[in-house]
Amino acid sequence: MAFSLATVLATASILSFFALIPRAASRDILSLGSSLRVESYQTNILQSSDGTFSSGFYEVYTNAFTFSIWYSKAANKTIVWSANPDRPVHARRSAVTLRKDGNMVLMDYDGTVMWQADGNFTNVRHAHLLNTGNLIIEDSRGNTVWQSFDSPTDTFLPTQHITATTKLVPTTQSHSPGNYIFRFSDLSVLSLIYDVPEVSDVYWPDPDQNLYQDGRNQYNSTRLGTLGNSGILASSDFADGQPLVALDAGSNINRRLTLDPDGNLRLYSLNDSDGSWSVSMVAMSQPCNIHGLCGPSGICHYSPKPTCSCPPGYVMRNPGNWTEGCMAIVNITCDHYDKKSMKFVKLPNTDFWGSDQQHRLSVSFQTCRNICISDCTCKGFQYQEGTGSCYPKAYLFSGRTYPTKDVRTIYLKVPIKVSVLGVVIPHSNVFDSVPRQLDCDQMNKSIRKPFPDVHKTGGGESKWFYFYGFIAAFFVVEVSFISFAWFFVLRRELRPSELWAAEEGYKVMTSNFRRYSYRELVKATRKFKVELGKGGSGTVYKGVLEDDRQVAVKKLENVRQGKEEFQAELSIIGRINHMNLVRIWGFCSEGSHRLLVSEYVENGSLANILFNDKNNILLDWKGRFDIALGVAKGLAYLHHECLEWVIHCDVKPENILLDENFEPKITDFGLAKLLNRGGSNQNVSHIRGTLGYIAPEWVSGLPITVKVDVYSYGVVLLELLSGTRISELVEGSGEVHDMLRKLVRMLSDKLEGKEQSWIDGFVDAKLNPPFNPVQARTLIKLAVSCLEEDRSRRPTMEYIVQTLLSADD
Repeated sequence: MAFSLATVLATASILSFFALIPRAASRDILSLGSSLRVESYQTNILQSSDGTFSSGFYEVYTNAFTFSIWYSKAANKTIVWSANPDRPVHARRSAVTLRKDGNMVLMDYDGTVMWQADGNFTNVRHAHLLNTGNLIIEDSRGNTVWQSFDSPTDTFLPTQHITATTKLVPTTQSHSPGNYIFRFSDLSVLSLIYDVPEVSDVYWPDPDQNLYQDGRNQYNSTRLGTLGNSGILASSDFADGQPLVALDAGSNINRRLTLDPDGNLRLYSLNDSDGSWSVSMVAMSQPCNIHGLCGPSGICHYSPKPTCSCPPGYVMRNPGNWTEGCMAIVNITCDHYDKKSMKFVKLPNTDFWGSDQQHRLSVSFQTCRNICISDCTCKGFQYQEGTGSCYPKAYLFSGRTYPTKDVRTIYLKVPIKVSVLGVVIPHSNVFDSVPRQLDCDQMNKSIRKPFPDVHKTGGGESKWFYFYGFIAAFFVVEVSFISFAWFFVLRRELRPSELWAAEEGYKVMTSNFRRYSYRELVKATRKFKVELGKGGSGTVYKGVLEDDRQVAVKKLENVRQGKEEFQAELSIIGRINHMNLVRIWGFCSEGSHRLLVSEYVENGSLANILFNDKNNILLDWKGRFDIALGVAKGLAYLHHECLEWVIHCDVKPENILLDENFEPKITDFGLAKLLNRGGSNQNVSHIRGTLGYIAPEWVSGLPITVKVDVYSYGVVLLELLSGTRISELVEGSGEVHDMLRKLVRMLSDKLEGKEQSWIDGFVDAKLNPPFNPVQARTLIKLAVSCLEEDRSRRPTMEYIVQTLLSADD
């Protein structure tokens, strides 16, 4: 009797709890003129009539949302399609609307259109989420005028057609597109492609075999594939129509075909009882055959798990993130190249696939060696004994050692002065080249962590149920207490979790942002021994972390925020990642200590190179133009692409650092007040700045907007062009702003004239070879527009980037 009473009370408490929760709108139709709003993202959703799929706003991280479709019963709501995977919208005032004109539009907080459907929208009736997971827009006759199946992101669903125009691109954990593509190739072959600016090549089907050996049709112009409900992947290029079949082939299983961030294509099956996914088919059984897995110059090998390593003479470019690969300890350039100062390191059973400068047949080893050592652009060569095949390499991509004793050998070129004694050469110690069986349950759990999709629920729910049931029975605990306990359990169940891969795959690390102890940084900087520079925000010291990463550690001064506010702002800064922004690795907040840990940038500041007469580095015209473009890209990212507006407020040559390739990286961008994207903040009026670079509205006490950075950027352009400090460039004894205003007026007048020779006198006379006059005029014109007194007339950084790109040779 007690047991029955406990059960009844527990059940009643649970039902009463769920009665208090706002019921999600289980509609599958979005009518004309209706909207889904981000503020009610948990309840205001579409759901297919059978409950399999849901669509609405999905929180990818704090205050950032995508408009997506997901499996309703999957743990952590596995996304299968997103309208804006790499351009999230804000948590307030964002909405997706089926407009009266029939178009479906996703708008950000400020009305900016972030995405819209593409089609011929006449007589539209409604949008409809089907049981297949396809979101369609129908007209009054029932015809589909647009469907999400035509624009997949990283997943194909059963019955969805793979066509000549559709493709999959993975979404990384930083919510940016990955380097892999799944689509039909130019030969009408369904392929996996590694695609980066330097190379683009197919790695599935196996490029070392011909199409016939890979089981593909060589002469075929049809491009059509589909994933069947029973787990059969068919394609027009499969030889003899032989499909790929899932291990659990059969009906009544929810499936998805996903291109994961590690470049592998996997077919997943959903366990409806606990919401977990299992892998039932995988394209690449050997992960090291995935191109680019370890990044440029990295080598993938089995020990016995797939592992990334750098070859001798190379170090990891970004510790913790193998997608960026390795870089040479000493970079070999064609300036003052001396082949006598080079040597080769032998890497047995190793190859960097593709990127061959040439292919020479039947040549001696010495001939092949001489070809590479005589060419300053050659990174190394592959030589095959017996055949005499010689492959000099222009790049080092897709490196791997072979799990079989292959005859391929790479000879890597490094300077003689680089010691490789004692350096472990990557090699594979597993020689079973083809796994006999795909056993998805024997995965190493540590490999599952980087892939956030699927959650393994605990087995104690029934214990909690009866435990609280008996508590309710004997102590007549209030219903709210039971409800709270169940709510706690559910919160644990729905916590963001992690996807596991089919095999012990590549471990992706996308963020190293962390908190450091003060003791760690004292040790890293050797008690703050080497000072790199000092500015208004603090002093910067050079340091080396325990993983041998060189870093810059800034001791911040006059930090007024409390500990929690300081850490909250840094959590935003830590997510900012752009090639033209100095990467922030972490922070320290102990007692009165406030420190920032960022990447170390080799060539120091632009100011030191431009204005220091003792510096023997002279930037040529291309270098200066590239710096102007890179700085513009970095500021455009801060102003327009971050989920929080970041205004730098102190753009100047001292805060522009140059890496080993003289690529600019803006520093100190996170030290100004962060603005919400809702507009200017009245509290941000006098943050900081440097005389000569400060916009005139600061003097008058107007609220600060992104246009102050545009003004400062204009001053930097003039300094890049002339090679002279702005304080020295403007003539006269008046205020810097007044003299700068006169200079701008003079340049504006000259730009309107037909005479062009004055540009020769303005551009730095030290430039050799000569500058590009068209680009110089473009930069001067941009500088003049950036230095407009009226900030509303200054261009945006996005416009500046586009202008520079159009002028770039």
